Amino acid sequence: MVGPAREPLEEAKVLNVWEKTVAALQATVEPYDFVHWIRPIQCDKVDTGRGELLLRVPDASHAKWLEENFMAQIEATLALFAESPVEVRLVAGNAHAGASMAGASMAGASGGAMQVAGGGGGGMAAVHTMATPTPAPIPAVAPPELVARYRFDRFVDGPNNQFAFTAAKAASERPGRQYNPLFLYGGVGLGKTHLLHAVGHHVLEANPAARIVYVTSETFVNDLIAAIRKDKMHQFRTKYRDACDVLLIDDIQFIAGKDRTQEEFFHLFNTLHSSHKQIVMTCDQIPRSIPDMEDRLKSRLEWGLIADIKPPSFETRVAILKRKAEADRVDLPDDVAMLLARHINRNVRELEGALMRLVANARIFESPITIGMTREVLGDLVSDDVRRVSADTILKTVAHEYRVSVADLKGPRRQRNIVVPRQIAMHLMRELTDSSLPQIGAAFGGRDHTTVINALKRIDSLRNADPELRNRIERLRRQLVS
Repeated sequence: MVGPAREPLEEAKVLNVWEKTVAALQATVEPYDFVHWIRPIQCDKVDTGRGELLLRVPDASHAKWLEENFMAQIEATLALFAESPVEVRLVAGNAHAGASMAGASMAGASGGAMQVAGGGGGGMAAVHTMATPTPAPIPAVAPPELVARYRFDRFVDGPNNQFAFTAAKAASERPGRQYNPLFLYGGVGLGKTHLLHAVGHHVLEANPAARIVYVTSETFVNDLIAAIRKDKMHQFRTKYRDACDVLLIDDIQFIAGKDRTQEEFFHLFNTLHSSHKQIVMTCDQIPRSIPDMEDRLKSRLEWGLIADIKPPSFETRVAILKRKAEADRVDLPDDVAMLLARHINRNVRELEGALMRLVANARIFESPITIGMTREVLGDLVSDDVRRVSADTILKTVAHEYRVSVADLKGPRRQRNIVVPRQIAMHLMRELTDSSLPQIGAAFGGRDHTTVINALKRIDSLRNADPELRNRIERLRRQLVS
């Protein structure tokens, strides 16, 4: 397409037009979008002979997102300040010397520079982007509310929390664009708060300028009460709306029943969500089950992704203990880790607390951690001698519960009413005895250890998907150790 004849393009004039364009966009674009999407664009080069302006963005995904969301606004704003036609090209990646303008291409877009033909009076041929000088790197300083050790690399993921872990990491990699809001729910001490803090740390690692606000619901309520009492609602809204890129709020269920708090959070949620700012919340139950919470707020909480965290399996509990001990540079024998994991199965917090008691005792008395020392220090937690539970007792208890025979559990039959009880018995034997995998296989008619491993994985999957089955297994466990 042949455009109007060009007068020689003055570089200073084009740069001035670009600066005006950026200033105008800053006044009309949401602050979060301006900082994260517009400010990083650099005015890389002006070719006065060809009448071309080269704009550079960090990567192809950045270019694609700009094209899909801001191109019309950018082009219109450029046209307001242009006095002569100019072709704009968008290029992804770091600048390098001697880059050919003719070889520049639209990364992630249509493959070539997009030209908007000027009118008779000389409009601006605008292609995607804008640019301002890139600010000096800002060191990633986490807000004091974020716990330093609560990071993704310190979180032990297993079948019970894999979905929540993956969702949290994905949300932190594309804040405001994927899984927004993210709602994590589960019982006490299962890792919800750990994931919440990890999201904040991960966002800051990628973008040190990001403004992270982490609060418990109690702090949120207290901030609101103080703002109302001191007539400082403007400061309150500035903190939570204007000066916030990612909102992390713990135990959202505690705002239920507080009408003014729910009203303010409802409007805060709408403002942040419409501005593509990430919201991550934790709760002890799914939104629809929260008592005394307004229906319209429950609906908002369900807009994004809901991910639950279940109690960890035996193997995951052992892995958590070993990871924690490694981080603390403590030698934790496998038999001690398995002993703790067998007895402490309700939540991770209690598990880590027991390990801390052992570590403190070992360091004070300069003695290694052993089974004997563990039973002495944690007698209240590991008082039941699980080794008294025999394989035969487990087989008989499970067989009675499911109205099958012990011979059926040991035999080759593959019907579901036999297979599931057999897998449950293997699971309980793994948790409540010191039997190895080959020994467990031998107790079930000579099965090999790979069969036992598959059975354990299968029962973990079933437990996570079926709360009724999970409760039944827990009831059997209590019956066996009581």
